[in-house]
Amino acid sequence: MRAKKIGKKGFYKSSTLALAAFSTAFYSRILCSITRLPSVLNHLHFLVVPLTTAIILTTSRPKDPKQISSVWMLLAGLSILFGVMTASALLNQAGVINIIVDFSILGGPFMLLMAIVCIPMSAISFNRFRDWIINSSYANMALAFIQWPLLKFNKISAGGLDATDGMAGVFFVSGAGNYVSTTVSIYFGIYLVMFATTVPLWVRWGTLLAAMFQLQLSDSKQVLFALFFGWGMLILLTMKDVGKTLTYTIAIILVVAVFYWCIQNVDAFAGFKNYLDKDGVYGPDGEATRIKPIAFSIIPTFYQYPLNWLLGLGPGHTAGRLGGWLLKENWAILGPLGATIHPASQALLKAYYGSWLALESTMFCPLFGWAGIWGDLGIVGLCAYLCLGWIVWRYICVDNLGRFLLLSVAGFGFIFTQMEEPGYMYFVATLIGLRWHEKRAQSLITC
Repeated sequence: MRAKKIGKKGFYKSSTLALAAFSTAFYSRILCSITRLPSVLNHLHFLVVPLTTAIILTTSRPKDPKQISSVWMLLAGLSILFGVMTASALLNQAGVINIIVDFSILGGPFMLLMAIVCIPMSAISFNRFRDWIINSSYANMALAFIQWPLLKFNKISAGGLDATDGMAGVFFVSGAGNYVSTTVSIYFGIYLVMFATTVPLWVRWGTLLAAMFQLQLSDSKQVLFALFFGWGMLILLTMKDVGKTLTYTIAIILVVAVFYWCIQNVDAFAGFKNYLDKDGVYGPDGEATRIKPIAFSIIPTFYQYPLNWLLGLGPGHTAGRLGGWLLKENWAILGPLGATIHPASQALLKAYYGSWLALESTMFCPLFGWAGIWGDLGIVGLCAYLCLGWIVWRYICVDNLGRFLLLSVAGFGFIFTQMEEPGYMYFVATLIGLRWHEKRAQSLITC
């Protein structure tokens, strides 16, 4: 597969490997749901993505200096994250399997992005790569709209979820699959509108409108928060023209105002009104005020060493996806491999299950991405993860779409553990990598 010997065929094989790695997370849930394949295949990406990345890095021979520097920067960032994670595990006596799984969760999307950027794609392999992502995005959206009536009329089961929560597209069946599926559809719709210039305009805008209808139908309120967060932060961080900044800021305010009016006056938006009129939710003594940040008061009570402030309580030991859900759900597999569970995660789960508000909406869940990274890996680990995000922003995001994707992911990090959902994060990484190659191809044509 060396590029020097095989040429375009090697590039094609490498891009196929990258797509296969992406697909192990993107399609695993729907395949396990509609077939008799064992559910353990949902975690196959933990093995496939690192292996695929290693193969591509050792067989591809990129010559573009920007390509090479981007790969080296990501490799350095991942090495730092792994080093911090290992130090935290040693300090807190976390299991080796905790390190491996947590690094795969947090570092996996960056590994896949690094592999995609490393591939010196030919025009043929790039077109195949892009077509696969487009077709996968449409498949996710189509499946979501098919699932809704089938669930509504009890023709299929989604593990106890109704038609709203069970409308999960390729992420069927999963607890927050409706949010993940909707987010993927909206990202895809935005990409089509902005960059798919060869696609008819009505198709592009129709896809984005369908994605917004999917949001409404699945009642994915949290998605809007993350999208507005990403949009607002993008304006603050990238706009240098005062006039443009003011224009976009006014646009956001108007959109929010119109949306709020719709919530109060339009029946179709009644679901978004769910918590606006409830007593005892907000304010100094509100349940949301109490339960949402509770991780930041519970976790320090378990610190045994001063270094815990810097390195946390260990991978998988607090409020992240591994400590909150995966260890418990997969203990039969991970337990014999030496996995460890910390009392801090148990205390957080107890607080979560003891809150009526947190159980009603993931918006108020005390287990969420940023709290998990800080709790598991401390301030140093949080900085290491942010450093990886900065590397992607600085070296790989070629336009505002990539930056918006990163910032909206950060928004989800304040809501739930979607920032650690492999299928979602691999889609984001793949879309950013796709734009990187598109931009590179355009620059080569221009030259």
